Amino acid sequence: MPTFQELGLSAPLLDALVHLGYEHPTPIQEQAIPELLAGRDVIGQAQTGTGKTAAFGLPLLEFVDPESPEVQALVLTPTRELCIQVTQALRAYGERRGVEIVAIFGGAPIRDQAAFLRQGAQVVVGTVGRVMDMMNRHHLFLSDARYVVLDEADEMLDLGFLEDVETILSRCPSGRQTALFSATIPAEVKRLAETRMFDPVAIKVRAATLTIDTVDQFYVEVGDREKAEALARVLKSERPDQAIIFVRTKIGADRLARALGDRGVRVKALHGDMTQGQRDGVMLAFKGGRERLLVATDIAARGLDISGVSHVVNYDIPNSPDVYVHRIGRTGRVGRSGRAITLVTAKQRRDLTAIERHANTEILAWSTNGGPPARERSQPRRPRHTKPTVVDGNGRRTKLMIGAGRAQGIEPADLIGAIVEHSRLHGEDVTGVRVLERFSFAEVPSGRAEEVVRQVRGKEVRGTKLELEVTAG
Repeated sequence: MPTFQELGLSAPLLDALVHLGYEHPTPIQEQAIPELLAGRDVIGQAQTGTGKTAAFGLPLLEFVDPESPEVQALVLTPTRELCIQVTQALRAYGERRGVEIVAIFGGAPIRDQAAFLRQGAQVVVGTVGRVMDMMNRHHLFLSDARYVVLDEADEMLDLGFLEDVETILSRCPSGRQTALFSATIPAEVKRLAETRMFDPVAIKVRAATLTIDTVDQFYVEVGDREKAEALARVLKSERPDQAIIFVRTKIGADRLARALGDRGVRVKALHGDMTQGQRDGVMLAFKGGRERLLVATDIAARGLDISGVSHVVNYDIPNSPDVYVHRIGRTGRVGRSGRAITLVTAKQRRDLTAIERHANTEILAWSTNGGPPARERSQPRRPRHTKPTVVDGNGRRTKLMIGAGRAQGIEPADLIGAIVEHSRLHGEDVTGVRVLERFSFAEVPSGRAEEVVRQVRGKEVRGTKLELEVTAG
């Protein structure tokens, strides 16, 4: 396994990586960094959690000149959350190079972001819509942006942003270096690469397998006002070697850490509102075993891969089965068994059932004695028996777009429940559910797609009437 030094990175970046606790490059970093340092265009097919931000970010930081005030590099992201996450990572990597990085995204005052740009920035990380807006208002000029990254290109496609992406690329120098990273490479993204990139190197890596068959899974049903007390009781009974306690929001992380502290439980919080130095300190202490319990948001905990984590606790139930699998996959590593415990209210039992169905797993009721003993690795979990999936003759699937998302409080379980309740499909037939800010996607058997649209359109979920349509192509 190579070191970061062997990949050709300079001393300031190597020092930053040591400070952040990075030891060895991930597969996508090992393959992409040398190609990008050599000046080649790269198409990286990699899932979230494979280390792709460092894969494109470290060569980017080597490329820019801190002495020049012009925008020399641009990273385009589909969402505000990813924009903030990438910005935080690049700032941590580039701290010792003195590179100025400005984030521009919707939902924040344009005046403030324009002021930051006027002060000088070598790197801009932005959402597609806000970058277009800043260009049109003549706050952002890309004539010197010779290093461009398209992060999560397939999500840009889902959001209908590819035409804007092409416009943005046309404003950048024709001799630029371009990196495109995407979990999947649909035809439209492939066409974009063919027309806007020069002889790109294609790199494809698989995400590390998250094995949940070595994790015993339990739930605890609690009242809304009893969650902190129930969690303290669970921790006292389970006595974990190390545990990550997942919450949904930054405010929730601080609030829970205080509540546990009031009950004599020592924990550390980790979230995006902390300074980089504070986050680094907490992560290093947890990785080094000096802290036993960590309360964290999903975004803040990315990059935490620690073999000593014996327990994962979902204080707030995850908003999708994929997030659930990713969370609990942080325990049960390196030949060890792990335990995952999810706190749910009575109203959330349907969400838990949806997670069981789509993660093809079984979550048992937890008891004060901790429930059944942890399974040995040699005894993997057997898949649950499920109803047969109803599919059309050739097994093809069609994507539906639903005109409601996180802004309306919609969660994946809501959409699955609505489709199952009002159509003749089973829960297993509804796949690929993705909830974005203002709309969502789901996949159903192609032969039933139009029927589902007719049956579910206009039905109310969380006070919002659903608008459905079959996506083009």
